[in-house]
Amino acid sequence: MQSIYEDLVLYGVEAENAEEAIRKVGKQLHEKGFVKDTYIDAVAAREVEYPTGLQLKDIAVAMPHTAGVHVNTPAVCVAKLAKPVTFAHMGDPDTKVQAEILFMMAIKNPDEQLDMLQKVMGVFTNTEAVEALKAADNQEMLFRAAKEYIG
Repeated sequence: MQSIYEDLVLYGVEAENAEEAIRKVGKQLHEKGFVKDTYIDAVAAREVEYPTGLQLKDIAVAMPHTAGVHVNTPAVCVAKLAKPVTFAHMGDPDTKVQAEILFMMAIKNPDEQLDMLQKVMGVFTNTEAVEALKAADNQEMLFRAAKEYIG
């Protein structure tokens, strides 16, 4: 099943904080029909309660998402930010990370979407994948890297 679509790969997203990043990236998912109009507010609210920032060896990322009731079609929106934005760490909300890339997931049924989750999480442990995403300096390069390593 496809989870990476070219029009869901964003490069140079301008945001001052985590909520603005979530709203801008979520807008793309909504405009393309992947999520319902309740999705963005639900993701922003969930991020406050259950942060998704992760500090990897060479890069910090965030994986904002919410319940499947807000999703029409499963997908991942990969967004490289123009400059890092502060997210709270997934395992320790008091720790802040400077996320450079968002993997905003639209997951309809967690059981059926385990494959997508595993692919996204697999990117984080793949040095080559992290380097390709970090090195991407335009939308096309970011899309190619996301497509190759996530699908």
